[in-house]
Amino acid sequence: MAVHSAAVRRSRRWLTVALTAALAVGPGTFPTPALAGNAHLPRPGDRQLTVGGPGVLLDLTGPATLGFQASAGQRLTVLAQRRTLTADDNTDLTIVRDGATVAEGTLIVTWASASVDFTAPAAGAYTVRISPRAAKERGTLLVSLVGASSGTLALRGPSRTVTIAKAGERAILTFPATAGQRLTLVARRGTLPKDEYTNLDIHNPSGELNTSGAVGYDSDYRTLDFDVTETGRHTVEVNPDTDGTGTLTVQLTGSVTAVLTPGKPARITFTQPGERAFVTFRAAESEQFRLTAHPGTLTTAENIQLKVRTPAGLDVVDATLTTAEPTATLSFSSSAGTYTIEIDPEGLDTGTLTLDLSRLP
Repeated sequence: MAVHSAAVRRSRRWLTVALTAALAVGPGTFPTPALAGNAHLPRPGDRQLTVGGPGVLLDLTGPATLGFQASAGQRLTVLAQRRTLTADDNTDLTIVRDGATVAEGTLIVTWASASVDFTAPAAGAYTVRISPRAAKERGTLLVSLVGASSGTLALRGPSRTVTIAKAGERAILTFPATAGQRLTLVARRGTLPKDEYTNLDIHNPSGELNTSGAVGYDSDYRTLDFDVTETGRHTVEVNPDTDGTGTLTVQLTGSVTAVLTPGKPARITFTQPGERAFVTFRAAESEQFRLTAHPGTLTTAENIQLKVRTPAGLDVVDATLTTAEPTATLSFSSSAGTYTIEIDPEGLDTGTLTLDLSRLP
């Protein structure tokens, strides 16, 4: 599906949170530079945070530290919410373990809160250092430690409701996939606030980001198309951009495949919202073709994108089916090989669409 430009806007969370830890990590992936002195080491008198527990209200007159315990691989978020803290300058948040920075972020002067997401690299004690940049910064700041809920998705299975129960919480969903699959993640807003973005990131089994987007104030749903390049268990991270709580439904769908024969119209059926179709046909060198596409029960309330690709994967012709122009006719010449027609409904409609391919004299 086409992702609107607003959906790929970098969220406020990720603009200010410079993570040094990836979502999925393996041995050796965290930097371990030693920090000068012992300023970032746990202190015996540090007040302690607990995952999902009540926050600690700090009355700041300068830098402060908090401690917490984490297990290896635990996905956590440190949430700092301004109460009476003045906003003369930014306030920096740093999470440290054994003298190494795990993650860091900034509470900007114009914001009421900031969150730092990270994955704990090892079990043990951690320190949160809060550092107001302004020397005369005064006031209270509520700091909390939040975990992440987890769940699974099944290809072509039912939608799953994700509940963000606490401010700053994330949700982590996993699903198995095989290299070569063409999939789509469909996310629909439930009761999560509409005034900001809910970010969606899909990671490969190795932790590499495959694709990302967001459900924003401009739309109540988002579809993320992606090609699976690595076999294994993939991860979807659902991460609200604000302190809001509520629900979002997520569903994983595949793609429709078919073979088209010139002179024999084919009806393509979309049975799940978010599906794409990939229709192939064989062509000889320098043949002339005309392709006609028109919807049957598939509506054009949302645009339907159609592209014809060469055997090398290059777009040769394309069209957009709309309410004003629901039928498209494309003419093109071919090289030898297998061509692919991709049909991509931008909305969540289901139904049929007919393709008619003919050779020209």
